Amino acid sequence: MNILISLDGIGYQTFEKYADSFLNRGYSYCKKMMTTFPSVTFNAHATALTGNEDKKHSVFDNIVSHSKTLEKVVLYGDHQALCNQQLHEQTLFSTLARQSFKSSCIHWPLTTDNPFVQHLVTESSSKKNNSIDESHAVYNLDTIALEETIACIRSNQFDFIATRFVAYDSLSHQFGKDSKEAMESLTFLFDSVDKLEQTLVEQEKPFNIIIFSDHGQSDVKSFFYPNERLFTSEWKEALLTNKVRFVGDGSGSLLFYSLLDEESNQKIMDDFTAMEEVRAFHILEGVNHSPFAPYGILDLQMNVCGEDFIPPEQPRYRNLKSLHGYDPLKIEEMNGFMICKGDQIVENKIVPESKLIHLAPTIAKLFKTSHGSDGEVMKGFLKEHG
Repeated sequence: MNILISLDGIGYQTFEKYADSFLNRGYSYCKKMMTTFPSVTFNAHATALTGNEDKKHSVFDNIVSHSKTLEKVVLYGDHQALCNQQLHEQTLFSTLARQSFKSSCIHWPLTTDNPFVQHLVTESSSKKNNSIDESHAVYNLDTIALEETIACIRSNQFDFIATRFVAYDSLSHQFGKDSKEAMESLTFLFDSVDKLEQTLVEQEKPFNIIIFSDHGQSDVKSFFYPNERLFTSEWKEALLTNKVRFVGDGSGSLLFYSLLDEESNQKIMDDFTAMEEVRAFHILEGVNHSPFAPYGILDLQMNVCGEDFIPPEQPRYRNLKSLHGYDPLKIEEMNGFMICKGDQIVENKIVPESKLIHLAPTIAKLFKTSHGSDGEVMKGFLKEHG
């Protein structure tokens, strides 16, 4: 049995102080897992389970727009815009199903109606089917995730289980990445990992457990509203007639969609690149024919939070304390970590750095199969791989 656990939002620097407690119990450790850009939950989790870049899986951010109509599509909850067969067939679940392995998936983004998952519990279904105390919502959700995962392990019906825990990420946004509330959630999360490991040991069967973080966090110090800038510029009419817009969800980067000509796009990019809040403006090259592919990505300076409202709408994230989304090559805090332990995993191996995109092919190797993707098997962790 192979278990993949996502601890959403814990930066590799935050985890460092806890690493020894896992190394002392035989875990191996990747100090820094390079994440996706934008460094956001949906992009990162899609990459982790497909082993592909967003150019292939088309999950560019938590919120996207249709590139022809500029209609905004929010990916939270159950939907079929991007949570579709094309995405499902790229996942590790699909590869394993073809080899007759059975999978369970709990609270993982963009898995609704995945036909290759035999037991599926979505976050939205847990919220709908359980009495969630709003004052303790993230702990309630993570308790459900823990209990469901333990039940799946004990059932001995599944070969692969993928589960996501959200407490730290949610509380960091609300109170700050180093806040008392966020740091207390780490105790709960690491206790949950211990319970899962103990449950696996109790089954007296071979297992491997991999724990990773999809991205890190950065403090919020200022705010930037690019559509508001367009609204007060020569591009106002284009904005209001859905010919150009920025899309983002309280993030360190925003997707740029445009139906304008190349000369106009270049002028907008030049104007924004000159703004002090902006680090860089990237044109997205080599994208497939996804209807949700943006023209480019606006990468903001560290500690600047971007939001996509269009006047007369008002900002929604003025109370946000921490965020992510920045280019992980430029902002180190954006990157996560990985620890792993099991019958097929080398003990106490420390690797300085790897990439999130390598997770799916590495897990496939544990099943003695291969997963066709952009990623490759991580070196140094698996006993048979060296």
